[in-house]
Amino acid sequence: MNVPERCDTAGPVRTFSTDGIAGGRRIEFWNEVVCNTFTPLTVNAPSEDFSGRMRHLELADIRLAVADSSPAIVTHSRAQVSRCQDAYFMLHLQLSGQSFNRQTGRETTLAPGCLTLFDSTRPYSVAFSHPTSILVARIPRALMREYVTCPEALTLIPLPSSSPATWLAARFMRDLWRKSAQVTSQPAARHINEGLMSLIAAAYASTRGAKVEGSPHAAVVRIRLLEHIETNLRDPELTPAAIAQMGHVSTRYLHLLFKQQGESVRRYVQRRRLEECARVLRDRLRDSKSVTEIACELGFNSTSQFCRAFRERYGVTPTEYRTMPHVAGCA
Repeated sequence: MNVPERCDTAGPVRTFSTDGIAGGRRIEFWNEVVCNTFTPLTVNAPSEDFSGRMRHLELADIRLAVADSSPAIVTHSRAQVSRCQDAYFMLHLQLSGQSFNRQTGRETTLAPGCLTLFDSTRPYSVAFSHPTSILVARIPRALMREYVTCPEALTLIPLPSSSPATWLAARFMRDLWRKSAQVTSQPAARHINEGLMSLIAAAYASTRGAKVEGSPHAAVVRIRLLEHIETNLRDPELTPAAIAQMGHVSTRYLHLLFKQQGESVRRYVQRRRLEECARVLRDRLRDSKSVTEIACELGFNSTSQFCRAFRERYGVTPTEYRTMPHVAGCA
């Protein structure tokens, strides 16, 4: 990380601050800090008087971080998504101030004590017009899926502080942040993480009956359909009709559920296939696999169709993408 001059590494908590940095360099510095802490991001601030402080530590597989910032807009663009080598879910706990958040057609405003989830494999934005403080748990995608069913369907669903399960999860996160520097044993850290993940799962389980897409039933059905898609993503016969049959719904209702999210069924399946293909192309252990083999393994019937779709999404051919330097979510 190329920002050592303002880093305090005493103890397990690493701290980065814009204090003492000239106004013109503050945003450049802060952009590098947030990218190395979370995932590739861009921060824009309305004033050169911007100030920010980042504190983070590792607790087994989970990174905890507190970001204190003056007004700014933070974006995770499609281009930045394509450069992410690792996939994470970011659980945001609003500590102070308010934030306006967007991802996948959803919008929500977080007040102190509220939680919401972001997916690093899709674009998102966070904006705040006043100073704010947010506690973030960066959770590996595989770990999140062990505890929460189809978390992709739950992004940006706000968990209100009035919910007992949310209150417990938020309280545990705050207390964990205050005391986690004292956790020096890896086995202890893993047990603590299990407790945190269980509370997160409980908080999201309490939303299963919430009105997500207009009715409790719609939310549950959509989650089930997304699970079917993920399980059968490599099947070239994964058509809307086949998905509807798996989920025991009509094709018309299937299309309606996806339309409410701003993305058609076919587009969603194609995007997920392209994202998985991009991960394989970035994996140096799979360099021996040809582009055609990768496309076929992920359900594409035609190499030319795959290459056109890939270029449309990522701006380069699969072969060019394979040779590009990719940014890991954590440096």
